[in-house]
Amino acid sequence: MPSVLLTCAGRRHYLASYFQDVLTGSGKVVGTDMDLSAPALQACDVSVKVPGVFAENYLNSLKEVAVRENINMVFSLNDLEVGLLSENRERFEKETGATVYVPPAKTLKVCSDKWLTYCFAREIGIDTPATYLNVKDAEAALAAGEVSYPLIVKPRWGSASIGLFMVDSSEELLAGFAQCHRAVTSSALAALGSESPVIIQEVIQGPEYGVDLLYGKNDNFIGFAAKKKLAMRAGETDKAVTVAPELFEELVTKIASVLPHRGNLDCDFLERDGRFYLLEFNPRFGGGYPFTHLAGANHVQMLIDDYQRKPLTPYSYRVGQGFAKCDTLVEVPVG
Repeated sequence: MPSVLLTCAGRRHYLASYFQDVLTGSGKVVGTDMDLSAPALQACDVSVKVPGVFAENYLNSLKEVAVRENINMVFSLNDLEVGLLSENRERFEKETGATVYVPPAKTLKVCSDKWLTYCFAREIGIDTPATYLNVKDAEAALAAGEVSYPLIVKPRWGSASIGLFMVDSSEELLAGFAQCHRAVTSSALAALGSESPVIIQEVIQGPEYGVDLLYGKNDNFIGFAAKKKLAMRAGETDKAVTVAPELFEELVTKIASVLPHRGNLDCDFLERDGRFYLLEFNPRFGGGYPFTHLAGANHVQMLIDDYQRKPLTPYSYRVGQGFAKCDTLVEVPVG
């Protein structure tokens, strides 16, 4: 069994536990974080404290862990770090011998930049909320009747709730755009890009869906699971029910045929009048993955099997299965 490294492990205790269940003592789960009290580390066989993502020696620290612990597979659980690993994927693998499950640079650009996500969706024929890079273009679209208030103003990069503003008038649009710009440029998101860091987007009123696409070691598409989000909490799916894959089969085929990846690709869609609108991509295990996992689509098992070149069982999951998250406590080191 391979040894797995979960970087920026944070609060995803459940994910470390899923890997433990699959490896069943034959492999090893290693976790890194800048704080050894991170809940996910308590489910790992080995926990290592590393510098912050933006520290100069961060990448070298991860390489040292990977070599020392004989790591075979690396998974990043943090948006701010995925880009760093993606840009250095080939070199990291060459120096450590580990396979890094992050997207290639081309895919990263599409996933991390919401403007490029919008452009990508339009290019491949997928509906997506109308999006603008500046107030002038948004006001022109409003005047032409192409969109209407409310609109949402948000950072162009990142998936955190920093700088989100719902606006209902021209005055609120100007103020929200300025406030969002200040919030982004004074936060960690500033490291992701400085040119036109804010977007203005049409608000799609309707149900939201999460779709987990799975890709193997060689960027090969394996399958997907879809769920309807019933409740959100702190920006993550809190309650959901799985839905039939046929609803998203055509959309997923379009995405997977042109967007290579490695690992889990979390896609968010909104529904309006029976049409699905692509909202964003998160090229990692997202907060909605447990719903996919518990419904029977064990991406962790499939990734381990794919890495070992074992035959994969036909992809499937149970439809109509509802799940809800709940809080739990784990003992952590202090001091």
